[in-house]
Amino acid sequence: MCKLTASGKNPLGLYEVKEGDTAASVSGAYGILPQELAAANGLSEFPPAGSILLIPEREGEVYEVRPGETLAEVSEKFGMTEGEFSRLNRCSYVYPTQRVIVFRPRAGKEGKEK
Repeated sequence: MCKLTASGKNPLGLYEVKEGDTAASVSGAYGILPQELAAANGLSEFPPAGSILLIPEREGEVYEVRPGETLAEVSEKFGMTEGEFSRLNRCSYVYPTQRVIVFRPRAGKEGKEK
């Protein structure tokens, strides 16, 4: 089952890394992708506890899965890979009426919103 995460808005856009944090856990809590977190901070590896990360602004939205839709279809609809979608929503499948976080396609990605 997927867990819907809160945006965790932070007025300064900063986050102090805690023991046990991962790129996936921090980015998921803020509704961004691990790649965006890494790019905003110039990271090739996740930093140790006590490090300060810049959290880039990206607005996601909540989408309710419709009957018959699969994880692949929902992720494609919003221009995300299945891996990005799964990591962001912490799930490997979707079900009707489930609420998930999605992003509108960025420039260069063609979403298929109907």
